Amino acid sequence: MPELPEIETLRRDLSQLILGKAIRRASVRTPRSIRAHSTFEEFEEPLAGATVLDVNRKGKFLSFTIGSRRDSTFALVAHMGMTGQLRSFSLGEEIPKHAHVRFEFMDDTELVFVDPRTFGQLYLDGIDESGLAVSLRRLGVDPINEPDRLLQALKRFSGCGMGVKWLLLDQSKICGIGNMYADEILFRAGIRFDRPGRSLKLDEFTGLAGAIGEILNQAIVLRGSSLKDLQYRDVNGLIGGYQDRHQAYGREGLECLRCHGIIDRIFAKGRSCFLCRSCQR
Repeated sequence: MPELPEIETLRRDLSQLILGKAIRRASVRTPRSIRAHSTFEEFEEPLAGATVLDVNRKGKFLSFTIGSRRDSTFALVAHMGMTGQLRSFSLGEEIPKHAHVRFEFMDDTELVFVDPRTFGQLYLDGIDESGLAVSLRRLGVDPINEPDRLLQALKRFSGCGMGVKWLLLDQSKICGIGNMYADEILFRAGIRFDRPGRSLKLDEFTGLAGAIGEILNQAIVLRGSSLKDLQYRDVNGLIGGYQDRHQAYGREGLECLRCHGIIDRIFAKGRSCFLCRSCQR
């Protein structure tokens, strides 16, 4: 599933690509991709003739500010799910299979939502005072957009008996981190995935905050991670580059790049957890 760095890469690309563009029409092929709406028309009609005013992100969600032809604004929210992509094409260019929603712009380009497994979705929503979709208020601190709030959010883990990885994955606490980057962050911080939050000391929370910022920002610079299935691609269909820098995730049986031990893989709560038992305490 694309996580914060992949979605931030999309946000930056789309800000350059579609900001200020007018939408000629939106067309839906698959009901599941707009499952928050009861009909195709409920989704398509408000977008016809509307303009993209802004492109924002909260955690793993994109929130497009749309100015309608009736001089009102609303949000178009995109969540990529497991295999979702937003791809840019010239009108008439051959598009990939599994293209479920298409946005045709007045300049004869189009943005296409491609999603082989259809776990992702698009929906329309209201906008709050911060400029984000109302439905995204439920999400916790965004570690890139709100770095000044990150350490305080982590300190709240001190009262929790749950393993720190599961706390990082709780999107209502800190949003944008998924299984892959949680393993990378915990390796960088030297903390085991199953350490209870209440066992962490102040310096460990500080180190964890630093690791989150370092890992996510480095991944953004390298345009995210594309794994073996190559399902994550940017708007031009290109893969990311951070997968080549992973130090824990996906490296089962390989030498630890820090202590020369062996990276282990443990299954917990239905997920793979990659760690070095020597480095991470």
